[in-house]
Amino acid sequence: MTVIAGIDVGNATTEVVLVAGGKILGAGRVPTRGRKGSPGSLRGAAALVRRLERQLGLTVGEARIAPLRAVDTAVVTVPDTAGPTGRLRVLAAGVPTPGGTGVCVGPPFRLGDAAPGDAALGDAAPRDVEVVAIVPAGLRYDAAAARVRALLAAGTRIGAVLVAGDEGVLVANRLAGGLPVIDQVDADAAAACRLLAVEVRPPGHTLRVLADPVALGARLGLDSLDDAEAGDTAALSRMLADQANAVVGLLPEAPGVPETPAEPWVLAAGEGRLTLRAACPRLADWPVGAIQAYGTGAVASEVDDLFAVDLAAAAEAATARPGSTGRAVLVASLSRAGDEDAASVLGDLLGVPVYGPVSEPAAARLGALTTPGGRDDAVVVDLGAGTIDVIGSGRSVVAAGAGQLLTAAVAEMLRIPRASADWVKRGPCIRVDGGQRFEGEDGRRGFLDVPAPASAAGMLAVEGPGGWLPFDRHHGPGEWRAIRLRLKQAVLAANFRRAVRTLGQDPPQVLVVGGPAGDEELLGVLARSLPDGVAVGRGDVGGTCPGGPLGHRYAVALGLALAAP
Repeated sequence: MTVIAGIDVGNATTEVVLVAGGKILGAGRVPTRGRKGSPGSLRGAAALVRRLERQLGLTVGEARIAPLRAVDTAVVTVPDTAGPTGRLRVLAAGVPTPGGTGVCVGPPFRLGDAAPGDAALGDAAPRDVEVVAIVPAGLRYDAAAARVRALLAAGTRIGAVLVAGDEGVLVANRLAGGLPVIDQVDADAAAACRLLAVEVRPPGHTLRVLADPVALGARLGLDSLDDAEAGDTAALSRMLADQANAVVGLLPEAPGVPETPAEPWVLAAGEGRLTLRAACPRLADWPVGAIQAYGTGAVASEVDDLFAVDLAAAAEAATARPGSTGRAVLVASLSRAGDEDAASVLGDLLGVPVYGPVSEPAAARLGALTTPGGRDDAVVVDLGAGTIDVIGSGRSVVAAGAGQLLTAAVAEMLRIPRASADWVKRGPCIRVDGGQRFEGEDGRRGFLDVPAPASAAGMLAVEGPGGWLPFDRHHGPGEWRAIRLRLKQAVLAANFRRAVRTLGQDPPQVLVVGGPAGDEELLGVLARSLPDGVAVGRGDVGGTCPGGPLGHRYAVALGLALAAP
């Protein structure tokens, strides 16, 4: 009986299934070498076939691979740009090590303007108003605290202290009265301001004065009837919502408009050229392929499809605390290159006949429908690293943006490496309370089987390849759950919906296969984007075949091996 090897060379993973007489004999996968369809990727596929032959003690007599059309996918991060705020500037917000509590609005006073013990120390600062003392870089915390105490003893009214370094707590601990102290502030920028507004709130509380544009404008002496300044104050206060500490500076006059980098743009069918941020909220409503080009300034590149996610909009929808997440726009694009003659190359490498009986979408559908309970009229969703393939009973749609885009979004939002984000995105986390104690996203508390590292105390963590992987200490477990699910809604569910609309078929059942299909939250995310009554299930490929099942992977490879010659 001839042993048939079904070979699926994907953008990220190469998978092989061996079948004889309709029975699954074995399967394996490896990372794709180089670009899909390249000689390196085909050599990697042939090596995987040989490895399975050795492991199973078999000899492959025939191989099958779908006609390959190379697909280039890319994820690009577009940084956020702050809007204009006139004469107002945010000099610091949400620093992790503030000291004291309170509010002060007053002119800046650099402690370096007089030497300790100098008679001019008290005379150099104004006596009639509260001032904000600025500790310049290079001035030790103990010397800075001594100068502040000397100024206070001389009658200078100091209402807050700003520190250029990261020693704010050390300075605050050496001052009486609980003066608000904020560190990691640009001392030169603060000294150039006419007035400074400083506020530090107790732990767990948010700004009251600086997040209130009416109160902030009044304390800074701004004209409430000036629509421009009122608008600048409102925009700045909105940026500071949910922060616990901040420093706002009022410049003597509004600076000139800085030169900003060219805004990325897209060319949409029927819409013309739009800035990326203007197009971003509309992409989910446009069909796959609506974006024809993407560029920055005069540099452009043609694309077959493009999808993007605005992290600021996703965080706002999840009511995440401003400043606790990234605000970039992430773009995934799809460009198809020419067809690759994979069958003849593989034939030379393996020394057996190699055929291409069906296309990749048809093979994915055939393999997915070996899931127990799968319907013949089901819509198959093949999730990969770079694309979402939605396959109906006669037509398929390939959309840009899938697992790789979600990984990039999580990495950018949490400011962690993408290798870590690939594990963090997959499902629920815990917060390590210290030692073996933990708190889950549902509030449940318990004890870990194996103690987490001491450095993980107070951090969120997920199970990684080598044990617990700590990744964040700025969010609570429930808060990160809300953000994570909203990201999956914005990346996977929104992209899935537009692909289904482009397909033009109402799915009675949806079967999800591919690597990202293993995400335990995915089915619920996709189900909430579909009408009631539509069943969404995870593929159990090969479940109706002898020797199976293979799980949610290997749909294309099994479909090729089972396809009629």
